[in-house]
Amino acid sequence: MNKSGLPVSQGDLYLLLPLAWQAYTDHLSAFAEYKSGYTEQLATTQRQALADAQALPDDSARSGQAEAVRQQLVPQLAEYLAAWQRLDGYIEEAFPDSYDTMRNAAGHGSYEAASQNDWASVTTLLAAARTFGEDHEAELLAKGQMPATFLTKILAAEAADVTRLLGEYQQLKGTAQQGTTTQQTANRALYDDYQKMNRDAQRIFRRQPDIARLFQTEYLLGLVRGPGQAGLRGTLTLADGTLASGITVAVQGPKGPVETVSDAEGRYALPIPAGDYTLVFSGAGVARQEVPVTVAAGVKKRVDGVLGQEAVN
Repeated sequence: MNKSGLPVSQGDLYLLLPLAWQAYTDHLSAFAEYKSGYTEQLATTQRQALADAQALPDDSARSGQAEAVRQQLVPQLAEYLAAWQRLDGYIEEAFPDSYDTMRNAAGHGSYEAASQNDWASVTTLLAAARTFGEDHEAELLAKGQMPATFLTKILAAEAADVTRLLGEYQQLKGTAQQGTTTQQTANRALYDDYQKMNRDAQRIFRRQPDIARLFQTEYLLGLVRGPGQAGLRGTLTLADGTLASGITVAVQGPKGPVETVSDAEGRYALPIPAGDYTLVFSGAGVARQEVPVTVAAGVKKRVDGVLGQEAVN
C-alpha cells in the first residue's frame, strides 16, 4: 500500500487505467450483454476522470509553491527578530528594576522557539511585542531612549511583512494538503471503478483466460513496468529537460488509433500488436511530433520523446 491507501502507485495507476479501459472498449459488446450500464459513454467518462486527476498539480508542485514562500519568510523573520532585539534593549533601559518581567511581557518566552521557525511561537511573539509597544510607548520613549519612529516604522513594518508571508505560507500548506487529499480521493474513485469493471471482466471471460488477463492489475502492471506483450512505452521531456506530463500519445496503424496521456513523470505505455505504426505526441504548447515505429512480436519497444515548443504565428 502507498500513502493513498492504494496497492499501486499513482504513476502506475495513471498508466494502467488507459490500458484497462482500452481493453474494455475492445470487448464492449460482451460487457453490454452482461449489464446495461456498460456503455461506450462509461469508457469516455472514465478517461475524462483520469485526465482531470492527472491535471491536478502533483505533490512536488504543491509543496514547491509553499517552499518558495518559506524561503522568503525565513530571512524576513530574521529581520523582525533583529528589530525585536532592539526593542529588548529599549526595555532594559526603560525598566531596569523589572527588566525580566517586562521583556517576558514583550514575548521573550517565545523568542527562542520563534527563532527556530516555530510558527505558532512567531505569532505569539508578534502579538506580544505589538501589545507591549502600544501599552508602554511613553516609557520607552522617555526612559528607554527609543527613537520616536521605531515602533511604527521599523518593528511594525517588519512584523507586517512576516505576518503577510506567514499567512501566505500557511494558506499554501493548507491548500497543498487539501490538493493532495483531493487527488487521492480522485485516484481512489478511479481505482475502485476500474476494479469493479475488472471483477465483472473476470466473470464474463472466465472461460477465456487470454482475454480475462487483459483487465487484471498484475498483468497490466507488468506491461507498464517492463517487457510484456508487444507495445510501446517511453518517457517524454521538454527541450529544457523538464518531464512532460499530460501529453497525448497516440498510435496510428493496423489496429486503428489508440491513445493515452503521459503521467506526472512523463511516462506512457500503450499495448499494441506487432506492426508498423506512426507514433504521435501532441499537447498544449508543444509542437506535434510524429515518429514512425515498428513493433516486433513480444517486444515492448521504448520510444522516448523530446518535445519542442509550439510555433507561434
